[in-house]
Amino acid sequence: MLNKVLIISKYTYKEIIKSRILLNTLFIGIGLFVVTFVAYSFSYGDPTKIALDFGAGTLSISSVAIAIFMGVSLFYDEIENRTIYQIISRPVSRSAFLIGKTMGLGTVLIINILILSVISQSLYFFLGGEFDSLILWNILFTILESLMVLSLVTMFSLMTSKVLSVILTICIYIAGHAISGVKLLSFVKDRPFLQDVIDLYQFVLPGFYKLNIKDFLLYKNNLSYEYLLTTAAYGIIYTTAIISFSIFIFNKKDLN
Repeated sequence: MLNKVLIISKYTYKEIIKSRILLNTLFIGIGLFVVTFVAYSFSYGDPTKIALDFGAGTLSISSVAIAIFMGVSLFYDEIENRTIYQIISRPVSRSAFLIGKTMGLGTVLIINILILSVISQSLYFFLGGEFDSLILWNILFTILESLMVLSLVTMFSLMTSKVLSVILTICIYIAGHAISGVKLLSFVKDRPFLQDVIDLYQFVLPGFYKLNIKDFLLYKNNLSYEYLLTTAAYGIIYTTAIISFSIFIFNKKDLN
């Protein structure tokens, strides 16, 4: 099974690369250079913070956008165009097919993030920035965030239409970042029922806010290794759980 997964992952990777998606990554990197220098020229802030801010924001937005808009077609188009029959008619299990396709696009996401990380951090160090271990953790968390989004959008694409899958994923992504601040609102504090609903949401749906350490990175605040390790474990476990549930849905899905 492992060999079949790797073969499917390899061909998925090549297929996505042929779409020249990484050219968009280079254009985004060039745009990042331009925007950072323009912001640096017209502001009185710390240039290293500007470079870090734009760099971290670009990493997150670009990787999530690729995960959503390419992930939604990963299986939906295969099923709609009936090309999936050419693969699973051979001795290839549905779980191997799903894992291989997800790994292929996941590899492209990681390469995209690493390329933009090199560009943004080169600019940061060029402007006089100093190394901080949180930079590496932020890159790792961006990778985990994009993989979580990819697993969500592929799961939804197996259950509903492409448009609805994109809308649901974007809504959950936004809510996953905003939910931590909602509990601080006085409106919620005065209503224990709402607090219970939010606690249930945080238990079931992804808490993307946990992966957002940009403010700590910008203002040189320390984070314990316990928090960093448990958050990384959370991202890995949640992604694995969603992929496992997607396999369950895919195995039960009537492709006719």
